[in-house]
Amino acid sequence: MDHCALRPRITVRRLFFNASATGLLLMSAAALAETPAAPVAQLQPKPNRCVALHQGQVCYQDVMLSWSAVQPGEFCLYQKQADQPLHCWQAAASGQYRYSFASDGPVQLQLVNSETKTVVAETQVDVAWVYKTNTRRKTHWRLF
Repeated sequence: MDHCALRPRITVRRLFFNASATGLLLMSAAALAETPAAPVAQLQPKPNRCVALHQGQVCYQDVMLSWSAVQPGEFCLYQKQADQPLHCWQAAASGQYRYSFASDGPVQLQLVNSETKTVVAETQVDVAWVYKTNTRRKTHWRLF
């Protein structure tokens, strides 16, 4: 049996394997380059859901908002689409705020870096209902 005839197959297999491995490494490097950067800050509400009795009712609840940042700075807590901040902190890397939630729908809250005017963290407080509205109205009278 001639071993020289098998040599080209082994070389082709090795080339294919090396090319495949190189392709996987390049794809992995590309995937790592596309991953988002680590968050600058975190904002967490407790509880994150307010429960009202009937759908459409305003839900009232105190929500404790806790935040922490990678580096200390000047941060303000905003309700999304609001001009005035709920509370601001100076030279702080973490903080807490008791938010008096009163809404019939979800509310988005943002932690903004006051120096750069950028949103560094965002969260939402949802509203849930025990009883949903019935589409068919009940009549409370009868003819007979």
